[in-house]
Amino acid sequence: MESFGKLIKSENPTCTGVVDSLLAELDIRKRLLLSGQPDDNHQIGILIAEVRLWRMLLIYVAYLSDADMKFGVGRELGSMDRDLDAALKEATNDFRVASKKEGVGKISSDFGADPEKYESMVHKGLTRGDYGVAMSKLQQKLMLFRPQMKAAYERIASNHSFQSHHPLSRSGVCSLFCQNLQQVVRVLYCGKCKMLEYMHLKVETMSKMLKRLQTFISTMVRFSLDLDRDFLTHFGALLVRTAHFCCLCWIDQMEEDKTEELSIMLHDLLKAFKLDTTEVVQLFLKLFRPYSLVKTWTSIPTPVETFVDFLFPEKDPQLETFFKGLEHLIMFVLEVGEPEKSDLKLLIMDITAAISRLGYFGDLFNEIGESTGYIFSTNVSAFFRLLEKIELLRVEVFLDELLKKRISLELLENRIDSFHEGLFYLESYQRYASKWKSKAPKLVWLHIKPVAGKAVSVYKSFHAKSVTEDKFKHELTMLHCKIQLLKTEILLEELLDGNPDLIINGRLRLEELLDGHPNLTVNVKNQMESLDLGLIVLRTYLMGPLEDDEKLILTDAESVARVASLFYYSLLKNDIAEHAVGNFSHVLPKLVRKMDLVNAKIKEIYMPVRRSSKSHFPKTEGFGFIDCLLGDLSELLNSEAGFLVSLRHQVHAVHRDLEFLRSFLSDIKEQYNDRPDLKSFVSSIIQVSLEAEYLIETFVVGNCLRWYHPLWLSDLLEDLNLFKVQATEICTNEHTISIHDVPTSSMNMVSPAKIPMIDEVVIDLTDEKKLIIDRLTAGLPQLDVVSIVGMPGLGKTTLALKAYNDPSVTYQFHARAWCYVSHTYRRRELLLQILGEIVELKDDILEMSDEDLEMKLYQCLKGKRYLIVMDDIWSTEAWYDFQRSFPNDNNGSRILITSRHFDVAVKLKADSTPHPLRLLSDDESWTLLQKKLFYTKKCPNELVIVGKKIAESCRGLPLAVVAISGLLERTDMIPDWWKQVSESICSHIVDDPMTGCMDILELSYRYLPNHLKPCFLYTGVFLEDKNIPVRKLTWLWIAEGFIPNNGLDSKEDVAEGYLRDLIGRSLVTASKRRSLGGVKTCHVHDMLRTLCLQKCEEENFLQWKNGYDELFPSSHMDLDYGVDPNYFCPPISQKYEKRRVSICSKRNHFVMSRPSGPHVQSLLYFATSDLYPRCPYDITFIFDNFKLLKVLDLESINMGSSFPTEVQLLVRLRFLALCGDIDTIPASISNLRVLESLLVKGLKGKVLLPYTLWSMEKLRHVHVNNYAAIALQDSESTSSSQALNLVSLSCPYLLCGKGTEDIMRKLLKLQKLSCVFSELRDDSGKCNHFPVLNFLTELESLNVLYSGRIALPCKFEFPLNLKKLTLSKFRLPWDSISEIGRLPNLEVLKLLSRAFEGKVWEMKGGEFLKLKFLKLDSLNVAQWNASSDHLPQLQHLILRSCRQLKEVPSGFAESCTLEMIEVQLCTHTVEESVKSLQDEQLGMGYELKVLIDHSDMDF
Repeated sequence: MESFGKLIKSENPTCTGVVDSLLAELDIRKRLLLSGQPDDNHQIGILIAEVRLWRMLLIYVAYLSDADMKFGVGRELGSMDRDLDAALKEATNDFRVASKKEGVGKISSDFGADPEKYESMVHKGLTRGDYGVAMSKLQQKLMLFRPQMKAAYERIASNHSFQSHHPLSRSGVCSLFCQNLQQVVRVLYCGKCKMLEYMHLKVETMSKMLKRLQTFISTMVRFSLDLDRDFLTHFGALLVRTAHFCCLCWIDQMEEDKTEELSIMLHDLLKAFKLDTTEVVQLFLKLFRPYSLVKTWTSIPTPVETFVDFLFPEKDPQLETFFKGLEHLIMFVLEVGEPEKSDLKLLIMDITAAISRLGYFGDLFNEIGESTGYIFSTNVSAFFRLLEKIELLRVEVFLDELLKKRISLELLENRIDSFHEGLFYLESYQRYASKWKSKAPKLVWLHIKPVAGKAVSVYKSFHAKSVTEDKFKHELTMLHCKIQLLKTEILLEELLDGNPDLIINGRLRLEELLDGHPNLTVNVKNQMESLDLGLIVLRTYLMGPLEDDEKLILTDAESVARVASLFYYSLLKNDIAEHAVGNFSHVLPKLVRKMDLVNAKIKEIYMPVRRSSKSHFPKTEGFGFIDCLLGDLSELLNSEAGFLVSLRHQVHAVHRDLEFLRSFLSDIKEQYNDRPDLKSFVSSIIQVSLEAEYLIETFVVGNCLRWYHPLWLSDLLEDLNLFKVQATEICTNEHTISIHDVPTSSMNMVSPAKIPMIDEVVIDLTDEKKLIIDRLTAGLPQLDVVSIVGMPGLGKTTLALKAYNDPSVTYQFHARAWCYVSHTYRRRELLLQILGEIVELKDDILEMSDEDLEMKLYQCLKGKRYLIVMDDIWSTEAWYDFQRSFPNDNNGSRILITSRHFDVAVKLKADSTPHPLRLLSDDESWTLLQKKLFYTKKCPNELVIVGKKIAESCRGLPLAVVAISGLLERTDMIPDWWKQVSESICSHIVDDPMTGCMDILELSYRYLPNHLKPCFLYTGVFLEDKNIPVRKLTWLWIAEGFIPNNGLDSKEDVAEGYLRDLIGRSLVTASKRRSLGGVKTCHVHDMLRTLCLQKCEEENFLQWKNGYDELFPSSHMDLDYGVDPNYFCPPISQKYEKRRVSICSKRNHFVMSRPSGPHVQSLLYFATSDLYPRCPYDITFIFDNFKLLKVLDLESINMGSSFPTEVQLLVRLRFLALCGDIDTIPASISNLRVLESLLVKGLKGKVLLPYTLWSMEKLRHVHVNNYAAIALQDSESTSSSQALNLVSLSCPYLLCGKGTEDIMRKLLKLQKLSCVFSELRDDSGKCNHFPVLNFLTELESLNVLYSGRIALPCKFEFPLNLKKLTLSKFRLPWDSISEIGRLPNLEVLKLLSRAFEGKVWEMKGGEFLKLKFLKLDSLNVAQWNASSDHLPQLQHLILRSCRQLKEVPSGFAESCTLEMIEVQLCTHTVEESVKSLQDEQLGMGYELKVLIDHSDMDF
């Protein structure tokens, strides 16, 4: 058979045989026909392929040993060698002759050297003649040899035993064979064989596989690496089988019944070529092992890199880090070799399994090319688990290297960086999973970074000799144990998911393993699920870090972890077969039981932590809190927050369950307050919701994360599921929750909330008030002290306020001031409070010492007739502290005090008799109760008896009567309900009226609807005896989550409705009103505040801290300015545990106490030392000590000249109020994505707002004092067409221009705007007109201050919906006011500080048709010509500092709508004209109220 070797090219590439010569001639012909006739091209391609099939066969035969030739393929070939040799030589000669005749000449040698000649040859159409004859002859001859070729290929394809070695076990021969085979398959793929149409894609895949293999073998040969004979034998056999398949395709291509047979053959071949078995991977590793000691390969790429390319040819660039890590793992396997230690053997086995699994995906990528979307859509979870597994193996190898001290300190950082890069890609996986709607696996990779970081720390400590070698080894061994647990989790997840591609033991899938034991299948899967859950608990515990008391069961936990690791490796071993199922079914239950025991102990450690944490949660929290939580969860789920990568499934489940329960709460809200069982159930729901919120917020801010937090969240989900079941049962039995056994409760309101008038009569105080007024305005000229005394709730403050605001009193005194003293007064604060009502508090006053303030007050009062009210004095010391500041000029000045202590009032002035307020009689109490409930109507007869009993139970205290009336007024007026209230009161009645009053107040609180309780309790955060700004209060309510979103009204409107309800129930009192009647400020009676703070403590709602005097020496008591806050620090900082904290203290004490609160979500600070925050303090500790804040109010403390950028760490802030000498707000403020209210007090004046502010979608209220400049640095941010949710804005500095207009056009929801408008002159010197605002269709309130020189007449383009307008300093002529007068909805107009100038204001008809409130302040108008027809709806007129005005228009006497005129600092003629109007109105039957205030009248 030696002649067969002559037919082919020998291993020396320079020699040419008969077959190569023929292929060269055919190749020339094919290349000439590339642009010619496709049919002829296809035919010659088939000829070439068939000749190559012969060539491969002859190559194979040539390298057979004589023995193998004799007993093998030689039988089929017989003596055909001479005939085949003659036929091929004749064909070669025919083609050469045809070439000469056609003029091709020497084109075979210089083909392509002359492109023009080549083109001419093509266009000659060299497809006929001698070439055609030669091709036909060759086809006929080859057809004669096909039976022998088919038989030969069948023989060699089925022969797996050789006397010596496989013919293709030489690198060069195998590469040559593979190269020819690849070209044959290529022709098959590109050909027109009908039989292969159904296998087209598979043939293409085969072509790619052969190309990969041929490239790999060639590269290895180029590296001068001797390929292992086993490797070549394995792949050589596959190449021969593939050649056999191609042979059959040629010979049987016309036989359609062969299609199925060929398809099965091709499928088996593709499966055999895949690199997804550990056996094949071992062949590659064995190939490289002799060269593993070569640390540095000079070639690029290295052999290992070439193998990785062969393993996974279609690479995603993002996976580069993983492939580098894979190369490192392969090098580790090569270096270890054949380890003796069992743990290393297991690790090598694990790495080999991971490589083979990656080979599966590499083949999958190879099959579909670059369609990675398909990969992710169908295999995303499995592929991700594999990448995750590779990273875990990298960490395990890393730990082994550290343990053997094979890594230098210099290389540590590079290795850690490589882990970070891998984790970055794994983190982005979540986006792919979401995109392809794939189930996201448990992301155990999140624990890789902590393990690697801990390992590096231990390694460095060991090198620094700060830990012993035993400790070093122990720590790394424990980390290794944790990695084993993580790998076990991945495997269990694959098993539980039923991954069809997961092969156990290399042969059996899980289903196959258990197929013969159906009785075990269910139990095994259940046990594996238990094992999986147990692994989570065990792993989270071992991941630590652990406190000392948490290490009690560490040894048991580590033991179970080791057993779980062995169980994991038992599933990967190759020797587990069918007989092992029984053993498997015994080992698994034992492991589960052992793990359950340890996990029970682990939960015993964490459960006390959970129980103790409940002490931080309030017992009272409205349903609106759940609405806020649901909104936060929705935003988190739509975000790409890092922590969500591992918790998205649980967070989604919490959101889903809470949505269900919130809907349930809405369904039962009518029954909630009257069913104790429902109330308890709802309370449990809210408590678990608070826990869920705390945990998720902890994850968001990354604060105090502990190992048990994921377990806690899992347990909370179990609680929520249980609540869902209970709620479903309640809804199913809906009839059982209707109320039959109790009267209608306070939830069944029958009338809308009504706000009482601020000066509403509590009881008929006419006589009492007259006595007090007489003592204030009459009597001796010496300075006198008038005292009103009585127990709390009698109406002392109400009586004093009535006298203080009486027109005769305001007319009598030149200066008036009111201050609240209380039992914890501060002298400096009261001095400034009094001065603030007499003069403007400028910096020079605010920086005075206390002694200088006393002198300043004395000087301001000297020579004036003044009235000072000191409300709620508890001791004589308060009087003595201020007595020196009150001059006695014998001009009728008075001091009016209120006190609950008669002996204190007597001691203040021995010759002044206190005025005691008595208790009401029963009849007076009943009269007051009727007036509060029915106003001018008569009480229904059926309620009289029980009503009188209720009135008697109030023991004569007006506050008790008012409180109980607030309770009764909000419900149905039915006897049964009133009897229940009466019985409740009588059961608490005691002889002491004050105690009885507190019981009645508590009853009022008890019957408050659930949604109002937290709103009432929240008033406790504010200072005692201070007016509470209503807008700030409602914004805080919203930020706290008290206000639900009802889908109809804005949250601000709902909040104001809640306040009206509280005022209607007499639990809150309106202090000051707005122009249109709304409440501007409110306050809480001191007894109600006592009740409020008591309930805050009982219900864990609020922690109130009043001063730090016990922490600091007395030498610090009066220091606040220029003091180093670090001068003295207590040994332990103040730690707060409740959800809300309100602190009232000196500023330096607050800073020095360094408060903190890991559970605190609301922190409000109020200073007591000054009204003006002069000294700057470093408050950055706040942002580290309170990570979970939603509300932060530091408006009372100066934070310095720079806005703290650390505030962006408080990512959950909804309400932020700050103060300081700042001039700019940083762009990073936009990181507070859920911020709703921003209040900044700029003590220097202008504060620059960043352009990023306009990207904050949640922001609704921005208020900056004194004014804010708007940054326009970012054109993109201002050009966006998206409308913001901003509702109120003050006080921006507006210039007329496109930039300002662009920003304002983004504020289309704006309702309230207070701004400063400055002139901006153009090149011609003309002043630009007022900014266009008519597009702000929802704007209702506008306040504009003009800053500049005299404004030229300009056109105002105000929105038509405007209801309230305030203008200051415009100095416009009066004829320009008509444009304002034509606003159709204007109800309030305030013209201040020379807003208009001119001696005469001539009003015109048809203007101000809806105006109800008009204020003229500091105008130079002298003559005002108007009648009642010009202001047909006017109700309230205020004139202040109009010192040139001669009189109020007399035509107002005919107005039937005018109710009040206030005059201050105007001429006597104005006062006389107002009094005349009052008399005329009285004569017409109208009661016009006139207030004339002479305060500061020094002109």
